[in-house]
Amino acid sequence: MKKIKVVCGVLVQDEKVLIAQRATGDSIGKFEFPGGKVEIGESNEEALIREFKEELDIDLTSVIFLEKSVDHQAGKEIELYCFLCFADQKPEKCIVHSQLVWTTPEHIYDYDFFESDRGLVQKLMEVWPCMKKPMKSKF
Repeated sequence: MKKIKVVCGVLVQDEKVLIAQRATGDSIGKFEFPGGKVEIGESNEEALIREFKEELDIDLTSVIFLEKSVDHQAGKEIELYCFLCFADQKPEKCIVHSQLVWTTPEHIYDYDFFESDRGLVQKLMEVWPCMKKPMKSKF
């Protein structure tokens, strides 16, 4: 079985997360976290930073590993590495997606989101209360 390594990012801003609607391919119309395939010689983090630049034209300032999932599609094993992502800017245009939506983890499934990502969304919901609280400095 062929293995494909994929990364996706949960961009967090203003107490919401970004999901994107696919514009092409077998899953046209489905919503997902932006990302893509890891190229040879890239780390997962490098691939995610590249994909966000290509797909959303933004530079990520920080990425933190969230969860890994495995899915099987058409004789392929897809290893999906999901990261929390932060940026100083918001995407202003759709480059490869038909629509960008800001939502909360509780409302992701109000959209036609991939069921195979349910474990990622569950993990996001576990850490979400910490994401919404302002961080206190020790100083």
